[in-house]
Amino acid sequence: MSKILRQSSSPRVWSGTLLLLLAACHPAHSQDSAAKDAAPKFDLAILNGHVVDGTGAPWYEADIGIANGKITRIGRIDPTSARDTIDASGLIVAPGFIDMMGQTATPMLRNPSSAMNLLTQGITTINAGEGSSAAPLSPQDAKSAGWQNMSEYFQLLDLKGMPVNSVQTVGHTQVRRLVMGEDNRRPSDDELEAMKEHVREAMRAGAIGVSTALIYPPAVYATTEEIGALAGVAGEHGGRYYTHMRNEGDQLLEAIDEALEIGRIGNTPVHIFHLKAAGRQNWGKMQLAIARIKAARSEGHQVTADIYPYINNGLGIDALIHPRHFGEGRAKFLHRLADDQDLRAEVREEIESTSGWENWYRHAGSDWNRIIIGQTTAPRYREYAGQSVAAIAKATGEDAWDTFFGLCNASTFALPETMSDANKILAMQQEFVSFCTDVGPASGNRSASHPRSYGAFPRMLSRYVRDLGAISMEQAISQASAAAANAVMIYDRGRIAEGLAADVIVFDFDELADRADFENPHAESVGMKHVVVNGIPVLADGKFTGKRPGKVLRGPGFDPATASHAIVTGNDQPAFREVDKVMQSFLREHRIPGASLAITDQSNVVYARGFGYADVGQRDPVTPESLFRIASISKPITAVAILQLIDQGKLSLDDKVFEILDHEPHVEEGSKIDERQNEITIQHLLQHRGGWDRDQSFDAMFRSTQFAKALGAEHPATPDTIIRVMRGKPLDFDPGERYAYSNYGYCLLGRVIEKITDEAYEDYVQQHVLQPIGVTTMSVGATRLEGRKPNEVRYYDPHQGDSVFAEDLNSRVPQTYGAWHLEAMDSHGAWIASASDLARFASAFDDPENSPLLSSARITAMFARPEGLAGHKENGDLKPRHYGQGWSVVTDDSGELTASHGGSLPGTNTILVRRSDGKNVALLFNARVTARLSRVTGAVLPQVMKAIDQIEDWPEPSQDGTR
Repeated sequence: MSKILRQSSSPRVWSGTLLLLLAACHPAHSQDSAAKDAAPKFDLAILNGHVVDGTGAPWYEADIGIANGKITRIGRIDPTSARDTIDASGLIVAPGFIDMMGQTATPMLRNPSSAMNLLTQGITTINAGEGSSAAPLSPQDAKSAGWQNMSEYFQLLDLKGMPVNSVQTVGHTQVRRLVMGEDNRRPSDDELEAMKEHVREAMRAGAIGVSTALIYPPAVYATTEEIGALAGVAGEHGGRYYTHMRNEGDQLLEAIDEALEIGRIGNTPVHIFHLKAAGRQNWGKMQLAIARIKAARSEGHQVTADIYPYINNGLGIDALIHPRHFGEGRAKFLHRLADDQDLRAEVREEIESTSGWENWYRHAGSDWNRIIIGQTTAPRYREYAGQSVAAIAKATGEDAWDTFFGLCNASTFALPETMSDANKILAMQQEFVSFCTDVGPASGNRSASHPRSYGAFPRMLSRYVRDLGAISMEQAISQASAAAANAVMIYDRGRIAEGLAADVIVFDFDELADRADFENPHAESVGMKHVVVNGIPVLADGKFTGKRPGKVLRGPGFDPATASHAIVTGNDQPAFREVDKVMQSFLREHRIPGASLAITDQSNVVYARGFGYADVGQRDPVTPESLFRIASISKPITAVAILQLIDQGKLSLDDKVFEILDHEPHVEEGSKIDERQNEITIQHLLQHRGGWDRDQSFDAMFRSTQFAKALGAEHPATPDTIIRVMRGKPLDFDPGERYAYSNYGYCLLGRVIEKITDEAYEDYVQQHVLQPIGVTTMSVGATRLEGRKPNEVRYYDPHQGDSVFAEDLNSRVPQTYGAWHLEAMDSHGAWIASASDLARFASAFDDPENSPLLSSARITAMFARPEGLAGHKENGDLKPRHYGQGWSVVTDDSGELTASHGGSLPGTNTILVRRSDGKNVALLFNARVTARLSRVTGAVLPQVMKAIDQIEDWPEPSQDGTR
């Protein structure tokens, strides 16, 4: 029996082998250092601070110990008992603030640093969604975004991780527009049921309720009963109703009554976004509004509200126009408004002379000097951002109304001065009132042109608490943290108390101040020193650490039993309980959607289980039969096909590749063919010694757009296009000189198979490599989601890329579905397979003398060490790992060999291991990255192997993984 099949008598083999194995399969992944002998008691200790605990009680001096994301100790703490410390002497230590209207978490999905405006204010959680919400989406929008429903959206946020936490409402506008478009009418029964189903999905995914923005079309067309019906679905799942009310000025009190009525219809608590009395003529209504809310609370109706500490509100400038004009769609109306003078005259007269609707021009005193333009895309006016409409009109020599209409025909954000400081103070003095930015993560969105996006919470504490003494610091912090946490149902945070989540901020109360204003709305606030989210510092000494510990905080409609880590399929075997535990714990810790694991013993599958979801949005579980993109594990499969041809005498390892392939080179002007390519052999390609080094130049298989353009070929580039272009490119080193991993080299091997056999690569491999070992479900996958094969999982990755496909070339698409061309990667990275079938493939070499695929000699050669620098150090010593013919091989101190191959593409991470004890392990994930991991397999594989080592009573094997 070959040395690679030698039984290992002790699991000690894996202690050294695994590190080398992981380095071979995932060279970019770094492992954590070994645990210290005496682990610190705390991950972080905040020392000597003045603690304002969020309850409203007076501050006290104490240390705070944090471990595993929780506050575990309040009192005196020995600094040496903590891994890291923060000296908070003279500083305030408080619960993280909650932005009660944070609009959307999506900017953090694309760019985590977009949360800096939040962090410098001490915000650790946002409430996302105000009528609009990130989900659900139409199929067309989903094709670009990468998610369609709330479950899928939350999964991507969880994988990416955020600098702050997020709770999410599902927007009434979102579901209405999805079902009914912009129509000004009531929904049919079927349409209302469709809207309710969207809300139901969102609530089960973990949304905290339904939100509305009732001053904007098309939500303005909705009746109280329509909204109440959707709120009722939220109420059935323990959720709430959050509202930007129908009116915040002339009909403020009636709007509050409607909000309360919707809460009664839906049997839900009510939260009012950015409570205000807009317009001087309405300022006296604030006391009445508060009285209305207090009366409802006294009757047992849970009603809360929030404010932002500015007297200018913010909205799209076309909100100054009566909403009746938008009944046939915003774009259609604004197109008419661009040059229809009669329509402009009608709109102007309506704005100047009518009431009974949310007339923001009237609320601003009918004075264009009091309406500031925060941001506009109109080229004529862009340079005047931060100035009033009147000032812009003067600067451009226009009538103010012409300026207004010109701004309406662009994306313009306006800031009318409509409120009073006295009412701000009155509102914040109510214990049921919390605070918001009404923006969330800034990231250049137009609402970020309001200074509240960068300054709301520091302004509240510095101007209204410290300077004006409107309320005490302790009460303000209580309302910004504990009261807000209660209003969004995150009861495990919002206070400094042992056992609660460690969302903690440290700031200098005397220094704290907002710096943003209308002319410079993106100026960061000062005075916030440290922000800790789930126990991890994300702001340290005022600087973003780059960490992303924030997560989606799911609402009461989410059933923990449906979490991915709770879903397990396949046969439950007591001997493998520790393996199951490792997998479930890993999915829970890193919020991974799904995985599959299979193990063979004595060349038979003895364990095959699925974990989590194959399709998060549809809640389809991973099963042992689920198919995954295996990425570069395709290479051993291609290698075996090549080695079969060598066994059959149809090919030789020393054959020159470009004597077999005859692609016409594409040589750029001024360049010439690198004649060294003529020396590349089949052996060189199998061992990644062909002369291409992607770290030195580029990976040809991810240059689809450039290569197709170079040849004037159809997008995306085919393997033939890629080869023609690469024939005209220089090599990075002499063929055979050294090892450098090359996807392109295995692309060439696929074409060699086709040339020698006169069969399509996929057909040949299925017939000659897979069918002889009983594998019938493996195939080459498809790039686009619509090409997903039966029983294939979906793939999850938070990143976008540019499409390589002609129909939407260079448009932003999910990395997993269109940013590269999977079909062109057939022979190096495009196969889809189940974990069981991969493990069977690996076991085909357990008994070399009786292998159904290769001769014994060929199997031995497949794992053999290559000559020269590919297998040896410069001094001639053997390298501890080498790449054979399609396998990465590790030699441990005792001389035993472990062969493996990993696979990695956006949305998938896989590994296949042939252990030295004769067991084979296949592990597949439908995600590659998480908030803390660049490759998931490298983090969990040592734990899986350790659990396998601990199994003493192996079950009798059978083909289906049962005993």
